[in-house]
Amino acid sequence: MKIFFFSTLIIVISFTNGKFVSDENLRTEIIMKNIDACIKWDKNEPNPEPLLQKIRDCPCIIPTSFPKEIYDGAETWKTDAGCMASKQPKTCEYHKGAYGCYRHAFKSSGPGAQCCYDKAGNWMSDPFQGAGTLDRERAPDSILSLIQLKKHNDHDVIPWNNCCKNTGMAVDYCRLYFNKRPPGKCQNYIL
Repeated sequence: MKIFFFSTLIIVISFTNGKFVSDENLRTEIIMKNIDACIKWDKNEPNPEPLLQKIRDCPCIIPTSFPKEIYDGAETWKTDAGCMASKQPKTCEYHKGAYGCYRHAFKSSGPGAQCCYDKAGNWMSDPFQGAGTLDRERAPDSILSLIQLKKHNDHDVIPWNNCCKNTGMAVDYCRLYFNKRPPGKCQNYIL
């Protein structure tokens, strides 16, 4: 790829397999690959119900101070580093519309819950508005947990990227992802 700068005009020339590809053709090719990967993932991905039964329900309401951790009376929820209220507005790329998210998992691998909240501390249930989602493989507590990080990326992040990230894709593909990675439920714990 070569980039030429002419005053304020930027021209990007892309080559694929030695042939010139226009930006629009390249964008279309990427979208088609993402759609294909999304459909294949959806067909191979199991029903999420058994996984939902293995995670804790989200707290329905959290303190508006968005503390680093929340104890729900039995379990501790940790701030999701990818969507921290303290880093607003430069956070929540995967949950646009959320103000802050928390994560919980019973084990160091396997399913986990991700719960996202609006600025008033109310649990969000619509993934198209920024709700958290079920993780088939929980996000690791540390970036140094490379095996768990790979599992989480393979099962949860890459499928989201293929089904939802590209704004040129129809919302139906993102819906495929959210059908397999629903937000779960909330419960009125006494915090």
